[in-house]
Parts: sequence; structure tokens; C-alpha cells
Amino acid sequence: MSKVKGIAWEHVRNELMSNPEVQAAYEAEERKERLQAMLAEWRHHAGLTRAQVAERMGVTPPTVSRMESNVIKASIETLARYARACGVKHPQITL
Repeated sequence: MSKVKGIAWEHVRNELMSNPEVQAAYEAEERKERLQAMLAEWRHHAGLTRAQVAERMGVTPPTVSRMESNVIKASIETLARYARACGVKHPQITL
């Protein structure tokens, strides 16, 4: 059996990231992940369940779940309502 020589991940990554479109998509995904983590942090810090956040926002629990898992479809106003529901007075959003 012959050995197959692999390609170093760093080489592949550097080549991919040299493409501006790939780099932009990668950075957008990173921002999305940071925003989703921030929402979870706010909710956990407040000691709330998704159902409790939903009740405070006046929406259904599945709406909050969808928002947390697909945050890019949430408007700024919806994100602000979510923050207020979690007791965040002045959210610091670093994307």
C-alpha cells in the first residue's frame, strides 16, 4: 500500500483566504458566531430560559430559538428587544 502525501492545512487555508470573496464570507461567519455567542451570554447571565426571554419579548419560544440559531435574519430592533428582555441596559456589540 502506498502512502498518500497530504497538504498542510495552513497552506490550504492561506490559499483560500487569498481570495477576497472567501475571506469576506469567512469574516461574516465569524461575526455571526460572535453575535450568537453574545445572545447566549446575555440570556445565561440573566438566568433566563428561551421561553422566559420570549415571554418578555412578546413572541413565542420557537421564535427566540430561531433567532438565536439564525441571528443574521434578526433586525437591529429585534436584537435590542432581546437585549432588553435579558436586562441588558447598554449592550456593547463588538462584531
